[in-house]
Amino acid sequence: MWLSHVFANGASWALAGVLAVAAAHKYTNYLEFRGIVDQYRIMPKPLVPIAAPSVVALECLACLTLAVPTWRLLGAPLTAGLLVLYSVAIAINLYGRGRTAMDCGCGGEATPLSGWLLLRNGLLLLLACSSWLAAPSFVIGGGEEALIAGLIAGLLWLAYATANQLLANQGRALEAVHE
Repeated sequence: MWLSHVFANGASWALAGVLAVAAAHKYTNYLEFRGIVDQYRIMPKPLVPIAAPSVVALECLACLTLAVPTWRLLGAPLTAGLLVLYSVAIAINLYGRGRTAMDCGCGGEATPLSGWLLLRNGLLLLLACSSWLAAPSFVIGGGEEALIAGLIAGLLWLAYATANQLLANQGRALEAVHE
């Protein structure tokens, strides 16, 4: 039981970091992000100016609520909902429309749509669910628990950053082949 709570904290902190970086990138590159939201073509154009800042705000809220164990009952399902929404939008464009050249808009380097993004989001969704299941009864205990949770968060973040870089590199390699 103790390990599941420590893992829940590590998973939550890693997801909070993922969301913080994604929200910061979307905020600092807002016009580009708004254009990507529009490119997805999953809503009427007049809603894009409302949806784009709403995504950034929801990511910030999810980040904050994941970072605090007592707020995690809000943050984990919010994160899960965002990941499901992103995955549906990617799947519609990837499989329904055959669009692979557009940037996912996840934050960071341009990454084309692919099934690997859906797998990545599915793994992030599992982390969100794991942090949600252990959240109700756990507040961080001693320093060693926080240290282990921090190490777990760091390892999960490193795995996420590595996977994202591989996805971005794959997109650049595909561009080079088509040129």
